[in-house]
Amino acid sequence: MARKKIIPNNHEKKLNKNDFIVSKTDTRGIITYCNQIFMDMAEYSEEELLGTNHNIIRHPDMPRIAFKVAWQMIQSGEEFFG
Repeated sequence: MARKKIIPNNHEKKLNKNDFIVSKTDTRGIITYCNQIFMDMAEYSEEELLGTNHNIIRHPDMPRIAFKVAWQMIQSGEEFFG
């Protein structure tokens, strides 16, 4: 699958009060589940996301250390909520 280049557009997307963005990955970061809200926010279909590395949606301005900490937790068997 060709990966879309992430280009920040300065367009804010808002969640409703009770919305949750949910994704599950294996310990290598491969997406195994995502809910509809995640797909809507990421602007990808389920087919495009499942089996793909989670960094497909990484914003280029997000500090890499945030993901390093998350993946350290996941690889040690802990769940990460963020």
